[in-house]
Amino acid sequence: MGLISNTGPYNAAADHFNVQHGSQVLTGIPRSKFQFSVDMILNPTVSLVDESFGRAFTFHRVSSAGLPDYDYNVVTVNQYNRMRYIPTRMTVQPVTIIFYDTKDSQFDYLMQSYANHYYQGHQMAASNFNDSPITNENFSSGGVHLFGAKTLRDDQRFFFEEIVITQQDTAQGGRRTHLYNCMITNINHDRLDYSDSQPVQYTVQFQPEHVNIFPLGDNGASAAQVASGGAEATTVANRSNSNNFISNAVNQAATQIINGQRFDPQQFATSQVRNFVTSQIPSSVQRFLSNFIR
Repeated sequence: MGLISNTGPYNAAADHFNVQHGSQVLTGIPRSKFQFSVDMILNPTVSLVDESFGRAFTFHRVSSAGLPDYDYNVVTVNQYNRMRYIPTRMTVQPVTIIFYDTKDSQFDYLMQSYANHYYQGHQMAASNFNDSPITNENFSSGGVHLFGAKTLRDDQRFFFEEIVITQQDTAQGGRRTHLYNCMITNINHDRLDYSDSQPVQYTVQFQPEHVNIFPLGDNGASAAQVASGGAEATTVANRSNSNNFISNAVNQAATQIINGQRFDPQQFATSQVRNFVTSQIPSSVQRFLSNFIR
């Protein structure tokens, strides 16, 4: 019958550990640490060293994944010698995920792609390490070297648009933690040792902008999304796509000016732009823009 069977008119264990009537599932016991998976949804516009990843996948080379920690900041104010505590903001702390450094270099390729996206990467030509004269007029702008952070388009701001940690409690139940717009703040590689046979690992800290928590199967069901090959994060507000008419109009205007062409504001006064102006911009600014958008 098992430990969760009914053994008389009153089963104290079943009562305290919440056996659901008819389902024989313990819901009051703690979750197990080993029942988890990590899904990643990358920006669809970034380039990867290994394109076999795709842009939405379950990463199976994970040793452990930390759950988010939160700081609830308060400010102490003095109300006539009585201390009051005023909440100000909630801050999400970095989340640590430990990856195996496997022989197929899956995380190694992902790390190189991240470094190539934001910085000079890890495969620079040897000529970049020659001394660059600081008197060169292009030195300060990076014209004679490739070091430093790159300038990115708005639609490429976040390499990791979403990381999802899924805790599978039962076949139907569990919890899903969504980390949005994640940036890597630190990567610690392992130490090699002739006397140690443990696997080599990467310890990585991700800083998300925000965290949402859903029951398994509720809003933002990334496991089904990953299985179907979807490449869209549940929130893509940071991305300027083909429907972002404001960004498209500005880019077209800048291209005309750079190429020395005559800039005609009426060319970009589409109905979408007019509707945006009338609904989102104050009337004082609308009067100024009416000179161009008719």
